[in-house]
Amino acid sequence: MDHKQSLDNHRALTPYKQATARYIRASMALKNVRYNDLADALAERGITVTPENLRSKVSKCMFSADLFIAILDVLGVEGGALTDILKQTRELQKQ
Repeated sequence: MDHKQSLDNHRALTPYKQATARYIRASMALKNVRYNDLADALAERGITVTPENLRSKVSKCMFSADLFIAILDVLGVEGGALTDILKQTRELQKQ
């Protein structure tokens, strides 16, 4: 992949990343969960991530799909998550 393709991909994926990060932060706020709490809950499932590392991963939306699913599980998010994230993504794409 050349540099232009990489930049184009980055640009195209940005709304997805933004919507996903917003969704996680909003879910955390609604559940009154801080990054320390999230790290502790993940640790109970055998997933070791520091609160600082989680904060960085969420803000940059740079985490694996399996960690994303584990975070949604810890936050008690049900089936509508993907629909909500895609709706936000489409709104961001219009901007």
